[in-house]
Amino acid sequence: MIKSLLLGVWVCLISLGASYVSANYIGEQQGVDKSASSEGPLEYIKSDMISVPVIRSGKVQGYVVAQFTFAVDTNQIAKLGYEPNPFLIDAAFRCLYENQTTDFSSLQQQDLTALVKNVLDRANTKLGGPIARDVLLTDINYVSRDDVRTNWVKKTH
Repeated sequence: MIKSLLLGVWVCLISLGASYVSANYIGEQQGVDKSASSEGPLEYIKSDMISVPVIRSGKVQGYVVAQFTFAVDTNQIAKLGYEPNPFLIDAAFRCLYENQTTDFSSLQQQDLTALVKNVLDRANTKLGGPIARDVLLTDINYVSRDDVRTNWVKKTH
């Protein structure tokens, strides 16, 4: 009985020791990778809701209402010397406005991935470097021109 108990304690001590050593080894490896990297911590900047007209054949077909969250490098933001928010929102607005390939009235799942990548690329171009790391699509909605008119007419009467 005592031999079984001592064997159990011995196995537990060996397991705890191995776990401690492996955790320290992994922690040291991750620490080296982080110090070698020049990337700083991320800050998340949430844009206001933007309303972008969708124009096809010279007519307003509807509006894309969207909200984005930008993950930006705080070290790079400090080097800019100005607020990046207007440039980030402008990049998102222009990507939505100039987008001729996506039919927002019948949006497909794969369209959003390309849209977010375009917004990220354009935002970094406007900011002059890899400042924005990721773009999160917080909210997106399409409102047709007829829906806007119908709701506006109902509210005015």
